[in-house]
Amino acid sequence: MIKLHGASISNYVNKVKLGILEKGLEYEQVRVAPSQEEEFLKISPMGKIPVLEMDGKFIFESGAILEFLDTIFPQTPKLIPEDSWEAARVREISTIIETYLDIPARRIYLPATRGKEVSPEIVEEVHPILVKGIKALQRVVRFSPYIAGEVFTMADCSGFAHLSVLDEELRPFYPDNHPLDLLNGWKEYFTFMKTKTGPALVEKEKQTLKKILARAKTKIE
Repeated sequence: MIKLHGASISNYVNKVKLGILEKGLEYEQVRVAPSQEEEFLKISPMGKIPVLEMDGKFIFESGAILEFLDTIFPQTPKLIPEDSWEAARVREISTIIETYLDIPARRIYLPATRGKEVSPEIVEEVHPILVKGIKALQRVVRFSPYIAGEVFTMADCSGFAHLSVLDEELRPFYPDNHPLDLLNGWKEYFTFMKTKTGPALVEKEKQTLKKILARAKTKIE
């Protein structure tokens, strides 16, 4: 049995969960948060989530996990295409989304979700960085109907998990000039993905956990 360690509010956990669901694999989610405790560092050296557990062994880093699943379950739908050029394109898309969009966006949405104030200077500074990333992404996505072409790939795991967070969490900071609005085909893609069982489940679980955390925060305050 596969065990996925992590919380459903994490886009990287959801990236892996999307891949697991697309492959039709049975799994158990062990709900844990990132930790610097020694016991957790034994299975995730940076203390991050997600972590995949299987046969008493552990793998961390979302990309490594998905490629591992492709290798060990070859009879299931491939997340990395067999064609080398298509495989490279899938990895390019995932890298653009995670490196040039999610990382700079975290300067805004991580402190915001923790109840900290985000300065207007940071919001202004991050905006052109995100715009540049979106323009780069536009050059390589296809949305036909999936982000890299006609079949679901690891790029969709990254795309749906990360871009949905950027859309939702950055909207209050960029109500009239959200960089994601420059990505032609994004809204139609997101609507299409939510008609699929896996993405719909991931989105539902994420929103449910967000509501639970919001209620808990209200009680504390």
